[in-house]
Amino acid sequence: MTYVVSFSSSDLRLAADMRWTVIGHDEPHLQAAVILQRRLVERTITAVSDLLESDAPLLDVAAEPAAARLGEGLPFFRGGAWTLPVDKLGPLVAAACDDLATGGAGNVARNVRTCLEAGRIDLGSLLAVSLDRNQNAVREKALHESIAPDVLWLAAELAAAPAAHVAARQLAETGPTPLTDALPRWNRGYCPACGSWPAFSEQVDEQSLLRCSFCGHGWPIGPGCGYCGEGPDQVTWLKEEPAAPRRAQVCGDCGGYLKHLAREQRTPFELLPLEDLASTALDQLAAQQGYGRPPLPDFGDPLRHPCEADEPAR
Repeated sequence: MTYVVSFSSSDLRLAADMRWTVIGHDEPHLQAAVILQRRLVERTITAVSDLLESDAPLLDVAAEPAAARLGEGLPFFRGGAWTLPVDKLGPLVAAACDDLATGGAGNVARNVRTCLEAGRIDLGSLLAVSLDRNQNAVREKALHESIAPDVLWLAAELAAAPAAHVAARQLAETGPTPLTDALPRWNRGYCPACGSWPAFSEQVDEQSLLRCSFCGHGWPIGPGCGYCGEGPDQVTWLKEEPAAPRRAQVCGDCGGYLKHLAREQRTPFELLPLEDLASTALDQLAAQQGYGRPPLPDFGDPLRHPCEADEPAR
């Protein structure tokens, strides 16, 4: 399910400011990251609000074929037809490049923006590739243009994520369909909407849900490792200290890890990056023990490249 928390934009900004104050106090070494994240999250809050206000459908997905794809292990975004407001989302890619440049990426991010401004990459196609979670196409194009693939991918991701969240939210609000009926049966470790890995597992009132790192979708956590499918006997736990409520699940087979956070309420999509940042110590602990996160799942086709316009954008 996509979690819709009834916060206004002003309430979200207030909650974010309070959380950043706590993060800055508890983790002073993260101050630079907080400064960068403030700009990125502020833009996300505005983008989600604008997309919801326009009330225009972003993704056309036939419910029965989408439900069938879920049964095959494919996220329901696959095969859908996107209608993206490139006039609203496109500028967010350049703005993300600016933020990343001032946040430490410097000329590497500026070169990406220069490439975008020169029109060497079609923005509509770049956003669609990001929504497809197709890192290979972005990397191929970036290398062809002699710009940093990771920066291009991240800038596109930051711009596309609000659309991914709103699209999933719109589909969830259409009422019972074969697709919404099929979702509770999803038992994979990646997001049933977009196919991304979770940012973390969030436990509220004894119920743990995985929260997608891209679109914010939430789905039940299964036994064992969500990355490789190994059983519970391969899973152990890391903690910063024995009494700490947050912990990391680590897999002895694939070497992956997943953060588990105890929360009083579900985190709104816009504020998920704050909780991810606040739990950086768990990422560091897992890395010190040799654990990491796997690349995005490869679902094969559709293959498109971020330089070719598919359909005229509205």
